[in-house]
Amino acid sequence: MVALVIFSIVILSLVGLSFRVAKSGTRATDQALAMGVLLSKVDRATMTVFDSLPKAAGCDTTMSSSVKVVGCIWVTVLSPRLDSIQILVNTSLPGARPDTINMQRGKERRPVPLR
Repeated sequence: MVALVIFSIVILSLVGLSFRVAKSGTRATDQALAMGVLLSKVDRATMTVFDSLPKAAGCDTTMSSSVKVVGCIWVTVLSPRLDSIQILVNTSLPGARPDTINMQRGKERRPVPLR
């Protein structure tokens, strides 16, 4: 009888541990999804031709199981040769804060001077 009680206590503690490990693994996967969306938005903002940057602005949503990730790009024209870009990624994970990146893009000068 004593052995059965000890065995039950050990099994219950292992079940609790495995639940915590599974939960933290799922959270890490969801955070990786949010980071992937953020990096794809940065790539889009840096690889888009300068004159087409306003067309890259907007929001889109990515879903993975119960997690929703919203990524937005805002473009503000500062001058004909300079744009300000803000990228914001927000996730539905409890306790997660939005990630924001601010950057500026300048129009390439033609011809490019020799160095």
